[in-house]
Amino acid sequence: MVPYNVSLLMVWAFLGLTLAIGLCAAQKTTFRAYAVGDKRFHTNTLVVTVLATAFGGGVLMRNMPHIYDDGISCILYSFGTPLSFWIISLLGIRMDPFMNHLSIAETIGSVYGKYPRWITALLAICFSIGLVAIQINVVTSAIGMCIDSINPRMVTVWATLILISYAILGGVRAITTTDVLQFVTFIIIIALFIKFLFIKTGKSFLEVVWQLKQEEKFELSNFFQRDRNLFNVIQVYLAALFYLSPSILQRLYMASSPIQAYKVFLRATFFSVIILGCIVWIGLLVFVCHPTLSKTEIWPYILADRSPAYRGCMVICLLGMTMSTADSNLHTAATMVSHDIVGSIRNVPSNSHIHQLRWAKLTLLITGLLAMIVTAYYPDLYRLASFVISYGISLFIITVIPPFILAIFGFRGSTCTALMGMLTATLVYLVWEQWIQPKTGIGFGCFPLAANFLAMMATHYLLPQLDGKGWIGRSNQQKRMQQLIQAFKKYKKRIDLE
Repeated sequence: MVPYNVSLLMVWAFLGLTLAIGLCAAQKTTFRAYAVGDKRFHTNTLVVTVLATAFGGGVLMRNMPHIYDDGISCILYSFGTPLSFWIISLLGIRMDPFMNHLSIAETIGSVYGKYPRWITALLAICFSIGLVAIQINVVTSAIGMCIDSINPRMVTVWATLILISYAILGGVRAITTTDVLQFVTFIIIIALFIKFLFIKTGKSFLEVVWQLKQEEKFELSNFFQRDRNLFNVIQVYLAALFYLSPSILQRLYMASSPIQAYKVFLRATFFSVIILGCIVWIGLLVFVCHPTLSKTEIWPYILADRSPAYRGCMVICLLGMTMSTADSNLHTAATMVSHDIVGSIRNVPSNSHIHQLRWAKLTLLITGLLAMIVTAYYPDLYRLASFVISYGISLFIITVIPPFILAIFGFRGSTCTALMGMLTATLVYLVWEQWIQPKTGIGFGCFPLAANFLAMMATHYLLPQLDGKGWIGRSNQQKRMQQLIQAFKKYKKRIDLE
C-alpha cells in the first residue's frame, strides 16, 4: 500500500462522518427554521459555530506564514478579530427591535427601505462567494501539499459537494451540528500540532522565549519602527473593529434574545484570543526551528519527513476549518437571496411560503458552484485573498456596517440618507485606492467608514425628512436588559472579592 493512502483514508473518513452527521441533523422544516433554526440553540453551541465560522482555513494557511515573516506587526494586527467580537457583543444587547428578523439585510430594509436592503443582500452574497472561494483554494493547496497520490481538485470538489448537500438538506441546524464536529477536530489537531513543533525545536519553553527575544522583528519597538506613521496604525486598528462579516452577524439573528447574543459574542471574544494565540505560537515555533525560510517554504518544511498520519491530521484540520466557514457563508447567501431579494420583491412572509425554501436551496447550490469557478480563475491563494478583500469584504464593510450600527443605536433614516452614505463611502474607497494610497502609502482604513457616517448625518440634517425619522430613545426592554447586565457584573465582582 502506498504510504500516503493512510492520509487519504483519514480524509475520506472525516468527510464521510461529516456528511453522516449533517444528514442526521436534516429534517423537514419551515424557511424560518432553515434560516435561523427557530432561535433554539444553546449558548455554547452558538459560541462554537461563531468561532468555527470566523476561523477558516485561510487564517492558518495565510496568516501563519505572515506571522513568521513579519513578526510583531502581523501578530498585533491578528488580534482584531476578538475586538470585533467584543463590538458585536455590545451591539447584540441593543438588538431587541430586530430580534425577529432573519438577516442584516432585513434589518437595514426595516429602517432604510427596500433599495438599501437589496444592496446589502447583494454585497453580502459577493462577500460570501469570495470567502467560500478562499476556503476551496485552501483545501486544494492543503491536499496538494499533504497527499501526492491523488488529484487535490477531486477531493476538493467532493468536500464542497458534501458541505453543499448537508447545508441544502438540513439548513442552519445541520450546519451548526457539523460545525461542532469540525471545531472540536480543529482544536484537538492544533494542540497536537503545537506539541509536535515544540518537540521539533529541541528546546525548553524558556529557551524558545529567549531566542525570540533576541530577534528584532518580534520586539515591540520594531512595530513602531516599521510603522512609523502612528496615525496610519491607529486608523487601521479602528477599521479592524468594524470587520463584521455577514455570516458572523447572521449568528446574532440565531440567538433567542439580546442577552443570549451578548453572552455568545462575549465568550467568543475570550476563546478567539486563545485560538489566535495558538496560531501565533505555531508561527513562532516554526521560526525557532528554522529562522531563514521564505513564506513559500514554510509549509513544505513543516510537512517534510512527516508520517502519513501526521499529514492526514493536517488535512483534516484544514478541512474542518474551511468547511465550517464555507457552509456558514453559503447558508447566509442563500438566506439573503430567498428572503431579502426574492421574498421582499414578492412580499411574502418568511414562515408561510414554501418557495422561499426552494429558492434558498437552489441559491446555495449555485453559490457553491460559483465559488469553485472563482477559485479556478484565481488559483493563487494570496492573489485570490487580495481580490476578495478589495472588492468583496471591503465594499460590504464600508457601505453596510455604518447604517447598521446607526440603526442599532436608534437612528431611523430615510432611503435617501442610507443611499447617500453608501455612495459616498464607495467613492472615497475607490479614490483612495486608485490615487491616494499609491502616493502616500497610507491605506484607506477607516476613512470610507467615517465618510459613510458623515454623509448620512449630513443628508439627514440638511435635507427635509419625513415625520418619524431621526433618533429614538432606548426601549424599556433595552433599559431592563442593560440593568440586568450591570447587576450581573456587580454580583460577579463581589463573588471574586470574597
